[in-house]
Amino acid sequence: MNGSLGPVREVWAQRAEARTRGDVLYLVYVVVLTLLIVGIPALGTAGEALARPDVLPVLLLDRAPQVTDAVTLVSAAALVLLGAVRGPALLSPFFTATLAASGIRRRSVLWRPFARSLLALALGMAVAAALLGVTLATAGQAGTDAVVAFALAAAGTGLLLAVAWFLGQLLRDWVRRVLAAALAAVAVGTLLLPVGIGLGGAYPAGGTLPGSSALGLLGAGVLAVGAVVPLLDRLRGSVLREQANRWDSATMAATSMDMAGAAGLLRAPPSTGRRLRAVGAGPLPLQYVRRDVIAWLRSPERLVTGALGTLLAAAALAGATLITGPLSWFVVLVGSLALWAASSSFVDGLRHGVHTLGAPRLFGQSAGMQTILHSLAPLLALIVLGVAGGGAVGIAAGGGGTSVLGTVLLPVALAPVLVAGRARDAAKGPMPLALSTPMPTPQGDLSVVTMLLWQSDALLLALAGGALLLVVSMHGAPWLLAAAAAETALMILMTWGRLRALRD
Repeated sequence: MNGSLGPVREVWAQRAEARTRGDVLYLVYVVVLTLLIVGIPALGTAGEALARPDVLPVLLLDRAPQVTDAVTLVSAAALVLLGAVRGPALLSPFFTATLAASGIRRRSVLWRPFARSLLALALGMAVAAALLGVTLATAGQAGTDAVVAFALAAAGTGLLLAVAWFLGQLLRDWVRRVLAAALAAVAVGTLLLPVGIGLGGAYPAGGTLPGSSALGLLGAGVLAVGAVVPLLDRLRGSVLREQANRWDSATMAATSMDMAGAAGLLRAPPSTGRRLRAVGAGPLPLQYVRRDVIAWLRSPERLVTGALGTLLAAAALAGATLITGPLSWFVVLVGSLALWAASSSFVDGLRHGVHTLGAPRLFGQSAGMQTILHSLAPLLALIVLGVAGGGAVGIAAGGGGTSVLGTVLLPVALAPVLVAGRARDAAKGPMPLALSTPMPTPQGDLSVVTMLLWQSDALLLALAGGALLLVVSMHGAPWLLAAAAAETALMILMTWGRLRALRD
């Protein structure tokens, strides 16, 4: 194949579902009109709904700009690590093999998916910033110029986040890890600064240089994108091929309702720590803890991402105990969801224990005993990280020892519930064929609803468990601990029932 894309575009334009130039212009017209007619009024309505007495104090905290900077940098570190699994400049396996591996310059082929990723992050950040700014403006805490500046700064920050995501796809393993660690360290440092410096500098209430910070971030984002576009040619073919195949397989598994299989296919294989000994002497529980910890260290990106996610989830759960109203329920649901997702990085050993059901007892323990022993390490990890994340929120809120203890209790109490829920989810087994039976109704086939409920039952239980613990926490620590013990016992009983069903 020569270095011209002309013949490829000519053949691609002749396919049956190809869009003409008129179709593209009409699509742009519909999108712009929808934003003007629906998007902007909806944004204003949402801002008015959020301008509540229980929401505004959180947005008007003295250190809100510093927290904004820290969250942005932590997100950049997570995107750098995500680039090792799925980067922003990615095509399907077919186009990766035929175009990206041909004589055509890779930037000529990969700029379209890269541009879509840029647009998605920039628009997402701008919409979130506009919603926050409109909320403050509705309450009279910010002017229109400050809201516009914050949205522009967020769009520039989105471009920088996309560049960080691309660097994660481009860099070697050790360079990627060093960059992610540096970003995380800078995030901690920004919390100690007296003012916001990046996106926090343009914060509508409390920002020091909203106009200059917005223009600076937007300009920096554009320059950074322009600087990395030539680096699209430097992407390694092996990385593109591996990520394309992994993403395509995971997408097909998710389409077929195999969510657990899709998540497993997205995991990158272990890359380090091959010389670390996972088997050693000592008491049996400590041996299992050691095996799990060594397994975590062999996938450092996944370990760091899980740890960061757990810290942020614990902080969200702790914050839910400090506020009231609908925002408290929203935050506890987001925190429970984040903690459930982050816990996936720590429970591979637990899954292995369930999968040994019916196999010879090579280590002398049954599948049930292995599941119990493999739950110790993730439980300790979630508790320690929960104490760190919840305690940081308690300290930042300016409370004493009692206040810090109150913010720590909810994430710590939810940890055993989620670990037991992970064991229950691992023992799920295949979906019953009866759930895929068509259910014709005037509204269409509703069998997909039952299949989605079956796939998401563990997640729904995690959300319900977090919400219930928040309700009980209002009556004091003893009630919270008792409710957590009851939820954990219920999860264990359900896990035991599933193991027995699989054994039979």
